[in-house]
Amino acid sequence: MESGESWSDRKFVLVASSQTPSSTETRFGFSVSKRIGNAVIRNQMKRRLRSIVCRLDYVGGWDAVLIARKGSIGCNYKEIEISVSRLLIKSGIAANRLESKKI
Repeated sequence: MESGESWSDRKFVLVASSQTPSSTETRFGFSVSKRIGNAVIRNQMKRRLRSIVCRLDYVGGWDAVLIARKGSIGCNYKEIEISVSRLLIKSGIAANRLESKKI
C-alpha cells in the first residue's frame, strides 16, 4: 500500500487504503509479531482474525492490514471480535453488524 489511513486501539492497528474504483473485492492481511508470543500463539491470533473478518459484512474495494499490538495478548475471542469490528466500522469498511455466515 502506497498510502492509506490508520485507525487504532489498545489491541490492534488497522491500516487501509481504497483500491481502484472498478475493484469490488476487499483484501485483508494480518501481521502478528514475535512480541505477541510464540508461533502457536501468533498462528492462533491470525486464525481468530481471519474468522472474524470472514463473518463481517463489509463494502468492497479496500486493501486492509490488521496489526496486533501487545494489548491483544491474552484476549479471548469475543474481546478480539469487538475490537476488530469497532475498528472496521470506524474506518467505514464494515457495516454496523456481524453476519452469521455459514461456511
